[in-house]
Amino acid sequence: MNLLDRYIFKQFLWNFVLVLSGLLSLYLLIDFFEKVDNFTDKGKTVGYALQFFILKIPDIYFQLSPVCILLAGIVTLGILNQNKEAVALNAGGISFVRIITPIILSAIVITLGTIAMAQWLLPITATRANKIWEGEIRHRTTEGIIRNQNIFYHGKNGVYTFKNNNDHSVFKNFLYTSWDEERHLTLFLSAEQATYDKKGWHLINGIKKTRSAGSDFAIVMFDHLSVDLDATPADFYTPAFRPEEHPLSELWQRSRDNSTQAPAMLRELHARFSFIFLGIPLLLFAIPITTHIHNKWGRDLTVAVPFSCGLAFMVWGIWSTLQSMSKLALISPQVGSWSVHLIATGIAFFWIKRQNSHGA
Repeated sequence: MNLLDRYIFKQFLWNFVLVLSGLLSLYLLIDFFEKVDNFTDKGKTVGYALQFFILKIPDIYFQLSPVCILLAGIVTLGILNQNKEAVALNAGGISFVRIITPIILSAIVITLGTIAMAQWLLPITATRANKIWEGEIRHRTTEGIIRNQNIFYHGKNGVYTFKNNNDHSVFKNFLYTSWDEERHLTLFLSAEQATYDKKGWHLINGIKKTRSAGSDFAIVMFDHLSVDLDATPADFYTPAFRPEEHPLSELWQRSRDNSTQAPAMLRELHARFSFIFLGIPLLLFAIPITTHIHNKWGRDLTVAVPFSCGLAFMVWGIWSTLQSMSKLALISPQVGSWSVHLIATGIAFFWIKRQNSHGA
């Protein structure tokens, strides 16, 4: 890395920190005043609330990182133009592409750092923050948990287990077990599937084990069995899937299994990776625009920054629309996640090449 690369990289990194600090502070300030009353109403201290907001910082950074990369790159290039440094470098035989290369490489380095954060740090902090907000502030306790595509629910008298699926009226691979106070099994129910109505539970094709006197069990095979249990389907609360609580590697593994959730996991995996990388095509697209504004009007930051913000919102809106179309299976997850990147990058490279051939 030569002197020019180090200089531009330091400028970009410093501008990235400034932009991130400003947006992060504004985000936290608004969120704090919106939610602090919820903590005080539940008898929590302001210090406890601050702990919650500190845990939210990685998630906020994840949401802001593409815009911060865009603005940091625009500010860096704008300062180079405003101080006539870009003109001096160009006059010294350094091409426009060579000048912006450290900016692009810096954006790639920060993007890779965001991937590492989403893999190792964000799942930990997001899980803890969501537990505080949902469990201790909104009192939405999680009675059910999901493990290996099965739901486990601890009722008043026993534990329910069944396969996780989108049909909440039919429970496949249904198991129910209950114990006495001495932790001795008293009832075991296993069925291929179970349904529920006002009359109770209806089990199909299974086995029932009931503990009799001593340690013996009465075993009954059944084709259909109606039983009255202590829980109903409405009690089987499982938390909404929050992708930020799961490492990227876990999404990858779950997208490759044969479960019914694999397509949704694949879509979520593409969505998260494409969002992380969204800052790079945004920056590539905005660089020639900033240079064009400087060459035509001699104005950089006063025009380029608001224009870049508008560009970011427009691209984010298109990306979000394509994500919605992907969820509706109108387009593939790959098209919904990466088409914006390819189009914006293609147009940017064409425009940068033209500016490079004519000189910055």
